[in-house]
Amino acid sequence: KQWYQRRVRGTSEDLLSEFSECGSVVVVVISVEDRGITDLFLMASREHDLNYLWSLRKLVKLSICNIDFSGEGLDISNITTLLQELIVTNCSLKCVTQIKGLGRLRSLKRLILTHNSLTDLDERTMLKLRELTDLQLGYNLLRNFPDVVTRMEKLEELSLIHNQISLLPDEVVQMRSLEKLHLDNNVLTELPEYVTLQLPQLRALTLENNKLKPNTRSTQQTRSKFYYKIGL
Repeated sequence: KQWYQRRVRGTSEDLLSEFSECGSVVVVVISVEDRGITDLFLMASREHDLNYLWSLRKLVKLSICNIDFSGEGLDISNITTLLQELIVTNCSLKCVTQIKGLGRLRSLKRLILTHNSLTDLDERTMLKLRELTDLQLGYNLLRNFPDVVTRMEKLEELSLIHNQISLLPDEVVQMRSLEKLHLDNNVLTELPEYVTLQLPQLRALTLENNKLKPNTRSTQQTRSKFYYKIGL
């Protein structure tokens, strides 16, 4: 009990890392009387009604893990629009429209939706997130590179690891702010040269465990520039 109490004083990322593999752990908010809370972590709660979040006007980071939202979805329509970071992982989400009110978060800079069942991104919702710089969609069911991200002008980091993406669209060259692109553990067979030649800000590209051919010109150039391992 003492160890548990000591852990809950950490940040939401500490808790997420510590308990993400433990489905039996139940973490609930006992009191939200402190309306100065800025970082809140919810995990494996049996209570899906999050209406009390409206009172946390200073909240800038919300992390939710291991709650099944496959039915009615997650309603954050009453949350402060000042939220800058939202993490919803292992919550059985099939589409971003299941997060009601997501498009209201005009100050959101980081969105993590890993370990869900996403197959696509809703264009209308995502384009409202104009301040987003970091988008992480690893461990989902994406078969296509989400075209909408190529129109998110401020996006600096994009992670699509552990999906089923086989092709990069030509529109990738429009991502002029992109600095980090993570595509490990997909089914890519070819890496177009423009990925490295026409993305001037790109400084990190990871492609491990794909189906890329190791001796093509584009893969050789990328290996030299970014030091990644080609998975066969």
